[in-house]
Amino acid sequence: MLITSILNITYIVRRSVSHNNHELIQTSLTTITSNTQITNSSNQTKSSNKNDDIFQETYKNILNSFTDNYMEISNKKNKSSNYCPAVPPDLQGPLNIKGLPENFSLLDKSLYHPEVQFGGRYQPKTCLARHKVALIVPYRERWEILGHFLFHTHTFLQRQQLDYRIFVCEQAYNNTFNKGIVMNGCFKEILKLEPNTSCFIMHDVDLLSIDDRNMYTCPKYPRHLSVAVDKFHFYLPYVELVGGVLGKKK
Repeated sequence: MLITSILNITYIVRRSVSHNNHELIQTSLTTITSNTQITNSSNQTKSSNKNDDIFQETYKNILNSFTDNYMEISNKKNKSSNYCPAVPPDLQGPLNIKGLPENFSLLDKSLYHPEVQFGGRYQPKTCLARHKVALIVPYRERWEILGHFLFHTHTFLQRQQLDYRIFVCEQAYNNTFNKGIVMNGCFKEILKLEPNTSCFIMHDVDLLSIDDRNMYTCPKYPRHLSVAVDKFHFYLPYVELVGGVLGKKK
């Protein structure tokens, strides 16, 4: 505000001086009759007008630049004040894996997840999500397992207050299933649909999180989210491979 005030005062003073100069020049034009003197006065007027134009243009550029920067900072500040808490308040910790309800359907809007939009998209309603996440789920011929995965995963991801969408990616034709190609192809298609997505979770369809404190977000470096699986007695059976659930920034 101080800077804009100084600019405004400078502008007013400059305009006042310019206006007085114009009055003096106009007076001299009415009292001097020499053609040469009139020409000189006219040149002074043009020079003064040019200087005024330069000053006004500079003033406008500085003021517009300051206004744009100030508004951007202000908007970011207002936006940051609406972010969801860094630690979501409704996390439950260890989860009991429940069976799939009989009336749960993959073809209709779920009564169990009314906030989930068509296409598997969810955004918190009370705050601005800190993370925009896409889950890539390679899939083929595992309908019941897919239903169980979606029912469970939608439930705990909403508690993590993420702006997320689950993409179920199915391989065409009956060729040998290639999970890597499916995930790569899905990744490229997501960038076309939602290019501002910054976090990608590669997720096997047969893995369910048993603790919602295992945050489905992407730090600076890739994160292996399935290092402890009950099938392997919660020990990592391999040290050189990454599989199951992997989070990675774009």
